[in-house]
Amino acid sequence: MCCEIGMTKTIGSIPDRDSVSDLLFGLSVTSTLYCISEMSAPWGFRVAARENPAFHLLSSGSAWLEVDGRPEQHRLLAGDLVILPRGDAHAVRDAPQSPVRWLERILADDAPVRGRLNHGGGGARSDLLCGGFNIDRAAARPLVEALPDVVHLHGHEGRAPEWLSGLVRMIGIEIAAAAPGTEAVVTRLTDALLTQALRQSLIALNDGSPGSIGIADPVVARAQRIMRSRPQDAWSVAGIAAEVGLSRSAFAQRFRFTTGEAPMRWLTSHRLARVAEYLRTTDLVLSEIARLTGYDSEVSISRAFRRQFGTAPGAYRRARRMDPARTA
Repeated sequence: MCCEIGMTKTIGSIPDRDSVSDLLFGLSVTSTLYCISEMSAPWGFRVAARENPAFHLLSSGSAWLEVDGRPEQHRLLAGDLVILPRGDAHAVRDAPQSPVRWLERILADDAPVRGRLNHGGGGARSDLLCGGFNIDRAAARPLVEALPDVVHLHGHEGRAPEWLSGLVRMIGIEIAAAAPGTEAVVTRLTDALLTQALRQSLIALNDGSPGSIGIADPVVARAQRIMRSRPQDAWSVAGIAAEVGLSRSAFAQRFRFTTGEAPMRWLTSHRLARVAEYLRTTDLVLSEIARLTGYDSEVSISRAFRRQFGTAPGAYRRARRMDPARTA
């Protein structure tokens, strides 16, 4: 079963969110493309580059992932999940030298039966759950940019972690059942799969090195949380520094070391992501959105938004109402 579902879901807030939750908050998944495949060696398929993340979960067997333009191949074992955050063109196969075909051609020639694609030469079997996520670039950009080209989450001793195996088991049951409501249920389960994977990836990246995403430093995390909760305030570097008990220079240096960018540049990106979210999900007029996000006029917010996204706020809103699955 391979299908695309146009359903928007925004991860809700909880009281006193931690910094990882802050980073995930507002992530909007507008549609999910997925299929469950039973492959028998030799097999291989190629996926064209996409604007949105792709993923492959190997529930049994083994495989190799090769990303276009990268010299190395990634060995996948049962229980492994790989995500390509920027949707690079890639190939997946049973062995490094196995020939590959375009996935679209395989799907056209071997139509899935009862939600499963069967393909290959009849040898050793591997089962995969594959798909892609259409996510709003405005909200997801800080996450996507923080992640490496390939996020590889390893299963434990050939078995997926419980959160992975449980979600995959439920997705498989729903797809095979093809009962009323299956599409909605699978969409939400796959959204949870993505969110959990991003969560694990962000935790793994939290090593405190220069350019990391900020959750390693509790002071920087607190500053980010304050700015997220009050984007409408007239912030300055000195004002943010005072909120977290540091001098202006010490805070600016610490923030740049941890996140790789200046505090005000980070705040601008967050404000504009919030602007895009308001345009996409509400009927608020631009002057009210400006007030809520710290801009003093429609002119200033329009100018900043156009610099960031290459289009005017009104055109952005109209485009997403005509085609909700579009990304920023």
